[in-house]
Amino acid sequence: MTHHMAIQKVVIIGGGMGGMTLALALRRAGIACTVHEKYDHFQHMQTAFLIWSYAAQHLEALGVPMTKVAAPLETLEVHGRKGSTICEMPVGEVSRSHGGDSYEVNRLRLAQAMAELVGDDLRMGSCCVDVQTVVGTDRAVATFEDGSTDEGDLVVGCDGAHSAVRSVLHPDVDLDMFGSGGWIAVIDGLPEGLLPNRQMEFWQQGVKAGIADIGNGESRWYVAMNGAEPSSTHPASIKDVLAAIPKAHPTLKAAIESTRDDQLVITRAGDLLALEPWYRGRVVMLGDAAHAISPYAGMGACTAIIDAVHLAALVAQCTDIDAMLETFQADRKPISDAVITKSRGGLELSASHSHFKAWIRDLKMSHIPPAAMRSIVTAMVCGEETQAAR
Repeated sequence: MTHHMAIQKVVIIGGGMGGMTLALALRRAGIACTVHEKYDHFQHMQTAFLIWSYAAQHLEALGVPMTKVAAPLETLEVHGRKGSTICEMPVGEVSRSHGGDSYEVNRLRLAQAMAELVGDDLRMGSCCVDVQTVVGTDRAVATFEDGSTDEGDLVVGCDGAHSAVRSVLHPDVDLDMFGSGGWIAVIDGLPEGLLPNRQMEFWQQGVKAGIADIGNGESRWYVAMNGAEPSSTHPASIKDVLAAIPKAHPTLKAAIESTRDDQLVITRAGDLLALEPWYRGRVVMLGDAAHAISPYAGMGACTAIIDAVHLAALVAQCTDIDAMLETFQADRKPISDAVITKSRGGLELSASHSHFKAWIRDLKMSHIPPAAMRSIVTAMVCGEETQAAR
């Protein structure tokens, strides 16, 4: 088997943030690719998320029209256990001082925009059931539900937390579930009290919630319970959401009450820490397939984007596939493990069941000096807390 070679074609499994970012980055480097997305349609249940500046700048450099599909985030406003504002984080100002805005994004709008850029290289309704390195060659092949195959120098699993690629490489591995969960939704309009380009977070006993402007006349909200999950015996309902946060801030309550039951998306928190290896033969994973991050960390999409950009850069320079894959894992694994470890304490910090811990937290947050606050925000918008593992 000859390992010293340039990569000419990459087969990508999964058309989410990681997969489509990888496709755009590879195409920019002149490397052919195909993206196989198992669903034959874009998601009908709309969700949204925050993409910090350091990741958003990569998307914009790849031609993704962020200002058309998202709203720049100016201020993150945090409310403490009694409902009052305990701090305001100057996200917009700090983001731009480091190169570009952070964005609140409608996932569906972003996916559609990226799919348009990827074009004919995106194959919808192409469900992967197996991936293998071709024996005696430097090639890998993906097999799909309809019996078709696609072969390349590399197959990359970007197919999320419940990855089909990971199930082949690590058949006995599953997510570590926390027993915590909640609901999210995208709605039309901004409820009274929510200013444009702003996110409001509410840190209450046992519950963290938030609402944000995501652009295009839409907003997103979420409610996350610490140590409890939505019922698995009946469909999601607004009644259940309101019961989980009986002291909801008026702005959040108005948003929840304006949401239909069929707009609710249930979330359940889990992650995947310290999985290795991320690759076998000519098959490699990135994003949640390799290192699933809890949805309440707010880092999953950003981490997948950076994984994809980094892998594309290594592929473009590759003359030795084995060495390239080893470098990719060595570069990105300590960082993703650090993000997961850090995020595990996030829900407890913001949704503690302890009155004393919440009081101490609110006291500290409300007395952060401006310079210290800028440092905290800088770490978020630049991903600096993820670089300490380097």
